[in-house]
Amino acid sequence: MEDRGTFESVRTRLEEIVEAVGAEDVTLDEALALYEEAVKLGLAACDLSEKDVEAAFPEDAPADAADAAPAADDAAPADLAAEPVAEEAPAPEGADPVAQD
Repeated sequence: MEDRGTFESVRTRLEEIVEAVGAEDVTLDEALALYEEAVKLGLAACDLSEKDVEAAFPEDAPADAADAAPAADDAAPADLAAEPVAEEAPAPEGADPVAQD
């Protein structure tokens, strides 16, 4: 893989991967390897953009990792706090355990 030093180089490589995966003669193994590379490049792009934001707004950058962690109240996504899933009622005694249609 080429240089991951700039966002532009990451974007260029991702465009190359999109073209390669779109080729008719790409094998499944090649496509999987390209996908794995693209995921790593995506993570690298996120890291690069975070560094750019921190450089542009140093007063907003967390002092250490503890400041960057979400508060305990904010840890659970809202959709997980929705209504609980109802459990299936137990089958009556002597009933056939196989599901009925």
